[in-house]
Amino acid sequence: MDMKKARVVLGIATGLLLIAVIIMAVYYGVSYFSKANKLADLLRSGNEYMDSGEYETAIKYYDDALNYEPESTEIRNAIAYAYIKIAENCSSSADAVEAYQQSLLYNKTNKTPYWGIANIYDELSDTDNMIAALQTGYDSTGDEAMMQKIEAVKADEARQQAEEEAAAAEEAERAALEEAHSGALQAMYQCFEEGDLDKVKDLMRTEEYTDLADEVVGDNSFYYGTKTPEGLREGKGIALYRDGYYYYGDFSSDMRNGTGTLMRAVYSESSAIGSFVYEGQWSNDKPNGDGTCTSNYYKDKIGASGLSKQVIKGTYTDGLENGSMTLEGIPKAGGTVKYSYTSENGVAKKISDEDSGVKGQYIIAKSSDGKSNLTSDGSLRGVEGYTQGE
Repeated sequence: MDMKKARVVLGIATGLLLIAVIIMAVYYGVSYFSKANKLADLLRSGNEYMDSGEYETAIKYYDDALNYEPESTEIRNAIAYAYIKIAENCSSSADAVEAYQQSLLYNKTNKTPYWGIANIYDELSDTDNMIAALQTGYDSTGDEAMMQKIEAVKADEARQQAEEEAAAAEEAERAALEEAHSGALQAMYQCFEEGDLDKVKDLMRTEEYTDLADEVVGDNSFYYGTKTPEGLREGKGIALYRDGYYYYGDFSSDMRNGTGTLMRAVYSESSAIGSFVYEGQWSNDKPNGDGTCTSNYYKDKIGASGLSKQVIKGTYTDGLENGSMTLEGIPKAGGTVKYSYTSENGVAKKISDEDSGVKGQYIIAKSSDGKSNLTSDGSLRGVEGYTQGE
């Protein structure tokens, strides 16, 4: 082959190579721009569905876009955010937790899903799973607020456990004391059963029973009577409360409900009162309904115009006089005196502007014979033990 032909062949070969290079460049260029266009279209569609609240459809477009850019942080964050929005709009706690967990598959450093899961378990009172979610979140994000929450929850759990243990120990001690004194309570119960209140008073004033009363502290009480299999007071029984108050009567749901008698016969040596008895209706552990309060006083400790005995009948609300009331009393000098008056939530109503004869007091009733007045200073009136907001 002469030089001229060689040049021609070389020229043709070079031309063919150049054409091939151009074709490949065009092919790859078109492919690149086609991929970019598809990616842009997918992201645009995903964003549109996000804006319209169609989060699941948006995720489908973002997932397709991720096939083109598997390492794109922006696309992964967009999917994670879409799952968060789904979780926030779930009506089911389980579905919400699942959506938050899906979000974390795309972005483990976002704090929102961890808090979302923790809050759901908090509302469900599932402390273990709440702590687990926060611990995982702290390990992944280093959010100190999560660790502070974990510590606060654990401290609260420890406090509650300590309180429960203390309450259980207190109840065990009370039950032991109740069992130890069951004989004394049973004897008192029998006296009430017989209806001999004078015998009840005498028994209350013995050293055995005054010592027993001293062992009742705070809101605790000793009980003898019927109970449910769970240990709740139910049916007929007797209970000793602080300050030496005995209740004999009906119980239900571990409270005084029904008909019962509340009685006390031991007071300080300086006190003029010798005994107090309320007989009547009870509900929610308090005197509620019709009842009678009887108070007896020592004659040598009351004034000349005082009453040695008074019997007040009427309606009571949570231990306070509430409605039309009658009082029948025995003056120190003998005879009887009767009054009718009205109380509202424990406060007796004034019936006259005339001078009561007693400083700071007003007239609430005139005796049936018109010879004397019943006065009040506005203090709460009702069943002993319930007139000081107890």
